[in-house]
Amino acid sequence: MSKELKLKDGSVVAIIGGGPSGTSCAINLKKESIRMGIDLKIVLFEGKDFDYLYNQCVGVLSPPFERILTNELGVEFPSHLIKRRIEGYVLYGNGNKIFLNGNENEGPTYAVRRIEFDNFMLDTVRRLGVDVRKNRTTYVEFIEDKVRIFGERGYLKADVVVGAFGLDESMLGVFEKATKDSAGYKRPKRLLRSYITKIFARDDFIDRKLGNYIYAFIPGTLPNVEFGAVTPKKGHIMVNVAGRNVHSTDLIEFLKLSKVMELLPPSEESGEPDYFEGMFPASTSQNPFGDRFVMVGDATGWLRPFKGKGINTAFITGIKAAETMLKKGISKKDFEQYAIQCQSLTDDYVYGSIARNTTHIFSSIGIFDKLIDVARYDKKLYDGFYNAVSGHDSYKNIFKKIMTRKTIFNITKGLIFSFM
Repeated sequence: MSKELKLKDGSVVAIIGGGPSGTSCAINLKKESIRMGIDLKIVLFEGKDFDYLYNQCVGVLSPPFERILTNELGVEFPSHLIKRRIEGYVLYGNGNKIFLNGNENEGPTYAVRRIEFDNFMLDTVRRLGVDVRKNRTTYVEFIEDKVRIFGERGYLKADVVVGAFGLDESMLGVFEKATKDSAGYKRPKRLLRSYITKIFARDDFIDRKLGNYIYAFIPGTLPNVEFGAVTPKKGHIMVNVAGRNVHSTDLIEFLKLSKVMELLPPSEESGEPDYFEGMFPASTSQNPFGDRFVMVGDATGWLRPFKGKGINTAFITGIKAAETMLKKGISKKDFEQYAIQCQSLTDDYVYGSIARNTTHIFSSIGIFDKLIDVARYDKKLYDGFYNAVSGHDSYKNIFKKIMTRKTIFNITKGLIFSFM
């Protein structure tokens, strides 16, 4: 490896994006570089104001996020950010439902306000001495042995750049253009669109109606909605739908479903809701790293299919990218180690895609409700539903655990008897 492609005293690392992937990368870079005795200059660019921004994210932190924060980043999660501790899930089909409870030893699941969590992470980065600049990046160039980063409020010359900007349309285009003659980064081709609304409600209503459960829906009667959810928080309830072809009108129709309406306060009490649109990847990117650049978070497309767990993916990719840069280097060959370290994320893509597609088909033809009935007495299928909805296990492991002779027999028997 050449000297120019290894971080050393005086090297400059630029991180574009101040969400969980960018901040976790910055925290790990800062702490590990000090431990290794390397004097790095770390500059994090974030153009958004998290004091006023509404983040298009439901804001659920699930295991192993707290272990990652504490053990790998050395950051204590503050209890004041918790809006509700989630105890379990209720999974709905078209006309059936099942309560799903897991093992507390897996770690807690919290509902938080996402912008408060992002602010906490960004403040942590600042306290460590990282140079955080409120500057929207507009262009990137790879010239000779440096990366030139242009922004609305200034310019920076860096040794390596970390793309932590999620699915920002402008920045995706910038990196595709900047790397087309070398590594050739390509954004994730397939996206799931998501629409979210916030329903204001009294805490006593939320406690009585929803408790500490997230209500997940696979509504076969709404063909564009692959899944929806009703999530209790403090003083309000988050409702979201997602799918390849979902529109804001699908969220409105979802809110009209009787099983959703019974979880929400009357509209005259909650007021007219606002609607927010977002996206998350449903396929992986191509060439997410090269000489002097590496993608982290949503820009990699390495999310858990169907059940995204985007914040955990952000942590893992940010941390592993930082480790690779410090311990290996910043060349394309070095970043192959980063991909290997994140292989558990990419390995699950095929299994998650199968789960997503079969669930949608089963729901549309009425089979999903029959599987819920089987899960009431088949522990393997029950655990599979819980792990799929909560994201506590990989789809690969879920399929492996379900594919036993007893569970397959129970599913087959249940389906046959239900149609007799």
